[in-house]
Order: sequence, then C-alpha cells, then structure tokens
Amino acid sequence: MTGSMRYRLRVSVPTSDQMIKFARAMRAIQDISDNRRYNFIAGIHGAPSHYCWHHQFSRRSDVRAQVFLPWHRAYLHALDLALNDFSDDDIAQPWWDWTTLRDVPDSYSATQIDGRDNPLRRFRMNLGLPNGPLRRNTRRRPGRNPFVDLPTAREFENAIDDDDWSSFSDKLQGLHDDVHVWVGGDMGSTTAAAYDPIFYAHHAMVDRAWYLWQLKHGINNIPNALLDFVLEPFALNVRDVLDTRTLGYEYADQVIPVEPVSPVLVA
Repeated sequence: MTGSMRYRLRVSVPTSDQMIKFARAMRAIQDISDNRRYNFIAGIHGAPSHYCWHHQFSRRSDVRAQVFLPWHRAYLHALDLALNDFSDDDIAQPWWDWTTLRDVPDSYSATQIDGRDNPLRRFRMNLGLPNGPLRRNTRRRPGRNPFVDLPTAREFENAIDDDDWSSFSDKLQGLHDDVHVWVGGDMGSTTAAAYDPIFYAHHAMVDRAWYLWQLKHGINNIPNALLDFVLEPFALNVRDVLDTRTLGYEYADQVIPVEPVSPVLVA
C-alpha cells in the first residue's frame, strides 16, 4: 500500500518481482517530460545543474561542508518520490553490494526486463552543454581500469567501525570513488554519472553504509554545525535526513510476508 514503509533490498535477478516492479517505475519516469522525469533528476547531480556535494565541495557553493552523505540521501529521496508517483506499489531503490557481487548486476546489464527493453541497462542522455550537445546512450567500461578494484567487505566494515563522523565520511567517499572508476565510462564523470541507472544502485549501497553506521554509532552522531545546512535544491536540511524512517524507508536483505494469525479466545 502506497505510503507505508518502503524497504530497500539487495539488487535481485531480472526475473524477480522486486526488479520487475522497479524497472516498470524507472521506465515510467524515463518516458515523461515534467520535473519528475529521469532526465531532469539526473541533471541535478551533474550537468546541467551541478548541485552535487563531494569531498566538501559543490560547484553551486563557495562554502566547504562535509555533506556528501546527507546530500546524496536527499537526492535518492527525490528519485524515490518520483518513482512512487508512477507506481501502485511501494517502490524502493535496490542496493548493489559491490563487496560480494563483483560485477555489474545482471538486472543492470540484461537487455530486457519484463519482456521489454531494460531501463536499468542504459539511458539516452539529452543534454545541451557549452562545448556541444550530449545526446547518446550512457556507456560503461566495467573492470577495464587496472589500477582500481571494487571495495572489499573488509574495507567496507573498516569504514563502518570508525566512530568519527569526519573520518568515516572520508573513508566511505574513497570507496565510493573506486566504484565509479571501476564501472568506468560515464560513471567516471561527474557530468554524466547520474544518467546511468546503476549510479542509484551504487549510491543506495553508500547510503546503506551510512544507515549501518548510524545503527552502530547513533543517528545524531554528526557535527551540530551541519544540522541546519540546507541541501539545495531540495527543501531539506541535514537534520531532516538523519533518520531514514522519516523519509519512509529502511534497509533490509529481504522482506518476509507474515501471515495474519487468528486470535485465540480464552474463556
């Protein structure tokens, strides 16, 4: 039922109910032309809007602030809202666990899902840029860079074990960068990365890392000076995104339906 808690699950196989529903919703927002459309949302991150925060820097601001994790949580939330505008199901973005699945997930490389072209495999960009238009399908070159590999489970756990916010955030950004470089192609470019649908599965994994860190070290274990920082262009500040439950989602490996139990009457 729309409006209930959504559970972000591990990326599954292309034939799973989870990925079919997600692909249908992604296909829907790729096909519309208002500000909920995929092309518009992708353009918030890199070209043409350039709002992304990374390593305390945004091209939109002269301020330096460690809001990589809060900003991207707000960004993924914007995509959540768009996806759920076009689905009767509660749609939650899947996360790609690159510590165990050491390749692009099948659901993001298969040519078809649900008997139709797979909207997670690629997206046709339509950008007018100062140095010329960018109108082509997104591209990947996974594993082609010999100098980088996907992060390991040990590296992931080492970051989560770090109880200092600044140190944790820096470590996680380093792992995040490695995944972008490993996927290659447009994922290796801030300008175009968010147009590739795998960007969101990757960033859901990054957001999940923060979620797990918060479970271990506390939701509010973040510098007070950041709490009122506005995460433009979203109508949210850092304080608003600390608890995923207030945004309507949590992370899980799987969701098991529970059959209702008939009440037992005791005389």
